[in-house]
Amino acid sequence: MTLPDSKNDWLTVPILPCVSITETLSFWEGLDYKVSYRQTRPYQYGVVEHNRSTLHFAGVRGMIAANNSYTGCLVIVDDAAKVYHQLSANLKKLLGRVPHTGIPRVSRMKPGATRFTLTDVSGNAVIFVSNGERDQEMWEQGQIKSGSKLQQTITIAKHFRDYKNDDGAAAKALDTTLKTTPDGDPDLPEALVMRMEIALHQGEQSREQECRQKLSTLEIDNHTLSALEERHRTK
Repeated sequence: MTLPDSKNDWLTVPILPCVSITETLSFWEGLDYKVSYRQTRPYQYGVVEHNRSTLHFAGVRGMIAANNSYTGCLVIVDDAAKVYHQLSANLKKLLGRVPHTGIPRVSRMKPGATRFTLTDVSGNAVIFVSNGERDQEMWEQGQIKSGSKLQQTITIAKHFRDYKNDDGAAAKALDTTLKTTPDGDPDLPEALVMRMEIALHQGEQSREQECRQKLSTLEIDNHTLSALEERHRTK
């Protein structure tokens, strides 16, 4: 994903819906955005800015945030990982925690990933993407890369989890292949650690314990296990 030519005269500004302009602007202010425009009558409208990037919002009467699963926009940045850490820190100050579920929330960003999604108080998905990101190219390379069936499944699950923010699809892909994977498969420890991490964030305690128990029966040294846990951030 690459920034458009700055010489282009055309400019597109998406307008995101919101339940309350006051609540929405207050939320983004808490994330270190500056409110550059605010209007409550005759209709609700507001604009926030940060690093020359603007987000426009319009109030929608009767809107329910939980039902808003279809609106959003892209924000292309120099370093998505850096922005992720900044916004996560601001979320913790604002809410006392970094929510990965519910509304608002921020998707989990794995090491090496180049995008994440911040869902605001009205359910809008604002996707922050590193400039020059080659996620589709990386995905296609992963698809054609030789490897075991389990390794291919891990690649698919990573795509669902890290680029689509779809833990459910990632879990389903892993569970399907894990059913027929022999204990001697060298990729089994990583698949189990990854499935444990997903189960942890989905609140599937029994599935997490199943994977942890299976992992304890495999011959894997502590250094390798620690590296896998760090890669998938299970701690």
